[in-house]
Amino acid sequence: MTTPPLRVTPSRPHPSAPPLVLVGASTRAAAWSAIRAGWRPLCADLFADQDLVDVADSVAVENYPGGLVDAITALTADHPTASCPRIYTGAMENHPDVLTALAAAGPLLGNPIEVLNLVRDPQWVAGVCRAASLPCPEVRTAHEVPDRDGRWMMRRRDSAGGSGVTEWNESAGPLGNDVLFQRRVPGHSAAALCLGNGSSACVLGITEQLVGKTWLNAPRWAWCGSIGPLVPRPPLADQIARLADVLAEQAGLMGLFGIDLVLEDEQTAWPIEINPRYAGSSEVIEMATGHSAIGRHLEMFGEPPIAPYCDPTGAIHGKAVLYARRDIRINELPRGGPSWQLADIPCHGSQVAEGRPLCTVLATAGTVAECREVLKQAARDLYRELADAE
Repeated sequence: MTTPPLRVTPSRPHPSAPPLVLVGASTRAAAWSAIRAGWRPLCADLFADQDLVDVADSVAVENYPGGLVDAITALTADHPTASCPRIYTGAMENHPDVLTALAAAGPLLGNPIEVLNLVRDPQWVAGVCRAASLPCPEVRTAHEVPDRDGRWMMRRRDSAGGSGVTEWNESAGPLGNDVLFQRRVPGHSAAALCLGNGSSACVLGITEQLVGKTWLNAPRWAWCGSIGPLVPRPPLADQIARLADVLAEQAGLMGLFGIDLVLEDEQTAWPIEINPRYAGSSEVIEMATGHSAIGRHLEMFGEPPIAPYCDPTGAIHGKAVLYARRDIRINELPRGGPSWQLADIPCHGSQVAEGRPLCTVLATAGTVAECREVLKQAARDLYRELADAE
């Protein structure tokens, strides 16, 4: 089978397209998705990367996340607040005060604070899973400190994308504030992208998660990409579908949400963390299925499709986040090759600190293994080119 080429970056929408506010650590992928669904994104995030600036009004917020509110106020100054729905993306669930302020200024189309408080509590998730006879790793509070034998993970309650997570062993640091322990389970990292309607949910796709990959210079437990869609065998797929359904029913989850999983022996799906918003794997599922993830999210909040986007490829897609190996000033980066494309491209002259996200590679191939190799080769080429440019 010939692998289809990657889609190109969407064009900047017409000024008459309805505005949609997007906030989060990085909004580029969600903005592209919104454009494909017929919306005109107004974005505030940490980066305002070049391929976001090219297609959307956007602001890089230095005082993150508190500065998001003022940034959005400026971006929407010429728009009636009632016509500017707002969607939050990565890690904003850890900043309820900012979400409350955003909701006070216009319609916030996402899960409310009370829902976030439930699904972000691993003890609550474990209790729901036990009641439904679904597997879930054992969870302990800081009052029940386990042995430092490497069989437990310590995580902050506000962890996201692998930040605030560490192995609980002899080399682990002291107990931090508001931490808990989660028993480690064997298997492979994965994620399910789901769509809830407040009482039930469907699984839009499942991806392999790239976590702490040295070839991306990623921190040990950091999410650094996704590949998919995976097609698990029916018993495992049924278990994941039931998990999504139970969580949506018990918490009232609306719109897009992700479930970070560990898949053990193609038989058991262990839920590790719930991400109650547009997730990093959304872009991979969108590229594979041809359905705008943001468009589907908006439908759950009563916003009918404006320009339904459907161009499925039937191929495997992937994304990988490269982390800077050193402090670097960005002058020029290659835009891609025959089966990969660069995204989240820093603006010319940007300074990227060692250990910070540098850019993202989007790739396509015929199989998961082939896609992983395309991502690896692209990462090698990019790192080599950056080293040669010194």
